[in-house]
Amino acid sequence: MAVVSGIILNKLKIPAIIGYIVTGTLTAYIFGFRVEDSVDLNEAAELGIVFLMFMIGLDFSFKKITQMKQEVLLFGGLQIGISIAVFYAICHYLIGFNLDTSIILASAVSLSSTAIVLKSLNETNQTKTPYGMAAVGILVFQDIAVIPILLMIKLLSNQDLSMSEMLLSTGVSAVIVLLLLMLPGRFLARIVLRSSAKMKTDEIFVGTVFLIVLGSAYLSKYFGFSLSLGAFLAGMLVSNSPFKHQVASVLVYFRDLLLGVFFITIGMQVDAIFLAKYFIVVLLLVALMLLIKTLIMFAFLSLLRKAKVAMRIALSLSQIGEFSFAIFLLASQHKILNLGLDGGILNGIFGSEFVASITPNEIYQFLTLMVIFSMIATPFILDRLDLCVKFALKIFRIPLKIAKIGSKVGLNQKSQTEHSYEVVICGYGALGKKVLEFFSGCDVTTLVVDSNYERVEEGIKKGCNIVYGNITDKMIFREIGIQKTKVVILCVESPLAIEKACRHIMDISHLVRVIAQTDEETIEADLRGIGLYAVINGSREIAEILANSALEAIKESKEMGINREEENQ
Repeated sequence: MAVVSGIILNKLKIPAIIGYIVTGTLTAYIFGFRVEDSVDLNEAAELGIVFLMFMIGLDFSFKKITQMKQEVLLFGGLQIGISIAVFYAICHYLIGFNLDTSIILASAVSLSSTAIVLKSLNETNQTKTPYGMAAVGILVFQDIAVIPILLMIKLLSNQDLSMSEMLLSTGVSAVIVLLLLMLPGRFLARIVLRSSAKMKTDEIFVGTVFLIVLGSAYLSKYFGFSLSLGAFLAGMLVSNSPFKHQVASVLVYFRDLLLGVFFITIGMQVDAIFLAKYFIVVLLLVALMLLIKTLIMFAFLSLLRKAKVAMRIALSLSQIGEFSFAIFLLASQHKILNLGLDGGILNGIFGSEFVASITPNEIYQFLTLMVIFSMIATPFILDRLDLCVKFALKIFRIPLKIAKIGSKVGLNQKSQTEHSYEVVICGYGALGKKVLEFFSGCDVTTLVVDSNYERVEEGIKKGCNIVYGNITDKMIFREIGIQKTKVVILCVESPLAIEKACRHIMDISHLVRVIAQTDEETIEADLRGIGLYAVINGSREIAEILANSALEAIKESKEMGINREEENQ
């Protein structure tokens, strides 16, 4: 059902996430199946978040934070801090939730959707623009903030221990997890990845990656933390290794598939009758929430970026993210998400009878539907972002050309963090080494990709910029950012690998100039048909060189013979 709805929605240019959610809702009503009926389905859905956090960890490092310290620390910190404060005030004083519930709800609402926004930024190649960098920086900070939020839920849930005892217990457990994962875990992860890579068997490598991700996740869970925390740390372990890009290319399909299951389980929680009854109210609440989040972010971003860029960032991150469901679920499991209303301003406006008539299940449905509808609205906003920005600035009567403090800093940081390669060399065999040796005397940035780990190790020892990766897998080219590369040189022997790699590259971008070599004329014709920049037939080139050398030798021999005849005469 999800596949069929995904195909139909794709034809209509409607985001697939809507198809997953609709599939979940229909499944619940047609087959009478509810997500709470299946522990296995809940765990499978949670794995989607686990793999998402692992992929985020792959792109995370302290070096990256120092390069994007303004976007991550300043923008992210302000967004989380101000958003939690504003939504806490709304939840506690306006709506009437108790202290613990207000903190949890405010924390959940302050988060944005990493899955949707990052996918859009990658597809439109805007991750390195001032707008994209700021959005990514805030998302990175939010993803890191999920960890203390989940720890906070654990602290609030244990009423038997005092706060000091709980902090001490949590701190000791955190140190143990960090020591296990960061010290032996780093070396063990690299050893098992190196061993599986040397076996040259794809299924062994995939199994090894799964072992690292799930092993780290469940180790974290064993010590009382979330699966996501362990997966995030595991991603950090692999992020600085030559396996990073190949690991990411292997897991991306599993991540997307399991995230699809996650969104299906979200759809199963929707009460269609409730939605039909309160559809207008839900839309109004979603619109109000989007407006508040947009204004919060625009208020401080406009002081540090141009108005147009600030509004783009604010609109892009105005939704509630997928981690909010995980926060709601964990808080519910620990029985600290009390959705009973204590009064607040609503009590004074509508009366105690109206407030008492709102059940916790109805409040949970409102929260769930607000998250879902905000996520559904996001792809439409991102697809029409320029129009939305222009409309919003016009409504608020904000000039487009106002350059605020820090806008030039953002532009300068773009050039510092831009990380692309002019030439990518596929294969580090005898030919690849000769090609790379030629470029060593040129002012050209290069990256080498090879699936033979012995050669990768050799390249690393020689100081080459080389990564482990299988060029027959399309995702490896996406992971290394092939669309930003000027030239790709294929220095591999397998005709099948050459043809697959060429098709993958051309599918991603027709602007990349691909140069390949082959000895087979049929393969040469196929490669030229794909539209490569140049195809070198090695046998023909060598034959031509040999024949020309022979002709020169014959010519020299004849000249020497004439000279000898003249001497004899």
